[in-house]
Formats: sequence, structure tokens, C-alpha cells
Amino acid sequence: MVRLLSLLCVAALLLTGCSPSESWNQRLTLVIETPDGDVRGSVVQRIDWEGTGALGKAMFSGVDSSSASVQVTGEALAVEVMPGRWLFALLKGGSGWQGEPGLNAGFAIAVPRGHFAKSAEGVGEIVGFPKDTPVELTPEAWPLLVTFDDITKPETVREVDPADLAAVFGVGVRLKAVTLEITQEAVTEGRVEGILPWLESVGRERGTLIPDPPLLSTDLTDPEIQLLGPNAFSTELYK
Repeated sequence: MVRLLSLLCVAALLLTGCSPSESWNQRLTLVIETPDGDVRGSVVQRIDWEGTGALGKAMFSGVDSSSASVQVTGEALAVEVMPGRWLFALLKGGSGWQGEPGLNAGFAIAVPRGHFAKSAEGVGEIVGFPKDTPVELTPEAWPLLVTFDDITKPETVREVDPADLAAVFGVGVRLKAVTLEITQEAVTEGRVEGILPWLESVGRERGTLIPDPPLLSTDLTDPEIQLLGPNAFSTELYK
């Protein structure tokens, strides 16, 4: 048994040790039109990418860019649209994988150049892209947007339709632009926790913003919101 475990450990080290890795910082920016003028907010997140090494590809057939891992460090984007009324662009996609942090860069920069979003070639395009050069994200690559009816009560969270901000924030409010930039600027820290000071305690208490979601997935009426947890707002809450 010990011999088998040793062999497995060696194999794991060989597979991971030969894996290429890369990282970059990216700035997400939302521009929102309001009756009082445009409101702009930005956040910088770090992305760590790890691909599959040559040894792994040789030993396992069918391994491609889909096996690469993408990890985000940082926090959601918070924009004060109106005094006391906040919009949050979360660390998750609004309509599929294209909006996930890191993958949105792949979708916006690598895919138009003929590469898979998570491939080594695609990541090469991302890290080599001119710094601080905005790329407009299409709706498929937008993050999930939420707000709170009462910023002090996590259970009042609700999703915001990016095509209809006026339904939440009033007439004359609309999402004007969503852009992404590769940057050397430092990762944004502590802003979201300052706005939502209850994030960590709620995460430790129950894990979801809305208390007691149904246990069965078939009973969920709005899983995106009912299962939404503090980790969608920050990766640094418990460190």
C-alpha cells in the first residue's frame, strides 16, 4: 500500500512539475450612464493560469486546453450608481463561462486571434497584449450583476439585468460599456469588504447570502441568487 502511494505521489509530481504556468493582472471597468452624468468603476484582479505539461499530454490521450486551470485572486467590482445604491459585478459570469474572470480575457483577446481561451497560445496572446489598452467585452463575457435592496441585509440581494438597469436604479440609468485591460496595476483590496462588512461573518455562519436555500437542486427557483455566497464577492475573506 505504501509503495502504491509513493508511486502515485511521484506520478503527481511529474505531471504537475512539467505544467506551464502564467499570471497576469486585469482591470474590469463598468461605465454607467445616469441622469447626473456617467459613473465609472474599476477593479483589478489577478489571474493564475496553469496548463498541462508535455508529460501529462503524452500519458493521457485527449488532454487539451480544457484541462488548464484558471484561478482568480481579488474582489468584485463595486460601483455606487446613485448615492447609497450599489451595483456589484461579481467574480462569476452572468451567462456562461465567458464571463468568468480570466476566461473573459481569453474570450476577448485569445479567441478572436484563433486560439482557445485557456490554451497556452491563447494565454500568450493575453500576457503579450498591450498594457492598459481597453477591450470592450461583449454581453456574453459580462460578469453577473447584483444589487441589494438594503445594503445592510445580505438576504435582500437580487440579480440585475444588464440590459435594464433602469428597472432597479431608475429612469435614465443604463450600462454604457464594459471593458477589460491587461495591466501592471496592483490588485484591488478591501473595497468590497468596506462596503459589505458582513461578508466574512455571513460566510462563516451559513455560506449563502440568502438563509436556508432548498437542499434539493430541483427545489431551487433561482439558483444563481439562492446559492450565491460571499466568495463571489472576494477570494480573500478567510485568509
